[in-house]
Amino acid sequence: MRHVIKPRNNVGPMVLSVLLLSTLAACVTTPPPSDQVAVARAAIETARSSGAAELAPAELNIAREKLRRAEQLALAGNRDEARVLAEEADVDAQAARSKSAAIRANRALYEVEASLNAVREESSRATMAPAVTTGVRP
Repeated sequence: MRHVIKPRNNVGPMVLSVLLLSTLAACVTTPPPSDQVAVARAAIETARSSGAAELAPAELNIAREKLRRAEQLALAGNRDEARVLAEEADVDAQAARSKSAAIRANRALYEVEASLNAVREESSRATMAPAVTTGVRP
């Protein structure tokens, strides 16, 4: 008599393995957003030192507020939201720095144009002025 080996139903162990893996995956937490927070802090400081506090205060304040909220969310355990806000704070700080640089460049351009206009006016006055006689006759 032959013994026929029936395949065993392996669904139970397979389901158990899937459940175990999904449980382990859920236990893995998102790392704290410390790198993003540090980058945002540095970007805010760079923007501040480049004159953004005076030239782009609204943009700089938005970046500071987002960083503050990111730090609060990180402490509360909302790491994904904290990471996103820290990244947004970095971008906002860069925008503030860029805006302040653009304002400074426009001011410098205005000063150069004003200087050029003054030189042009002086030059046109010099060419229109009557010739000064030296007292020597030809």
